[in-house]
Amino acid sequence: MQFKNRPNECVTTTDGREVWLSRSVATAVCILLECEGRPYILVNQRGPGMPDFAGYWNLPCGYLDYDETTAEAAMREVWEECGVNTLELLAQATCEFFSAPWDVNSTPRGARQNVTIHHGLFARVAQLPPVSNANNEPDETTDIRWLPLSDVETLTFAFNHHERIADFLAHVEKLAGISYR
Repeated sequence: MQFKNRPNECVTTTDGREVWLSRSVATAVCILLECEGRPYILVNQRGPGMPDFAGYWNLPCGYLDYDETTAEAAMREVWEECGVNTLELLAQATCEFFSAPWDVNSTPRGARQNVTIHHGLFARVAQLPPVSNANNEPDETTDIRWLPLSDVETLTFAFNHHERIADFLAHVEKLAGISYR
């Protein structure tokens, strides 16, 4: 048998530890809320402190830390990047994808070798939760908003997140019978 993989590389740090360079696991989160009959998706704009796609929009996303599940990482990223408490929204969710993700993408794409686990939820709320960048890394986000779904095509998204939003809407429609497409 022949495989097309490239073996992971072992690097020795200056303090003598061996670290394996391998593909990273990331999480991306779709939070879809209906407020007063109108659907909104949580998005943020990448700040100047980000290594790539500064100025582009994305869903809350990031890498797993040690000792956390993908669902915990998803909740942490939403809190850090947008200041939104996902636990409060989970209590109101019509459908949620934290107990099981709605998608796993493991296709390598050039330099971006992430395995991405997609979590999310849909809920109807009386008011949209406030957003905040108070928990951000320096210059991580420049704007955070509850974007009306009708405006998704007006923004330029990093990481094909506009396609991820469309895919998420299809999952919500399938699971909850609610269509916003």
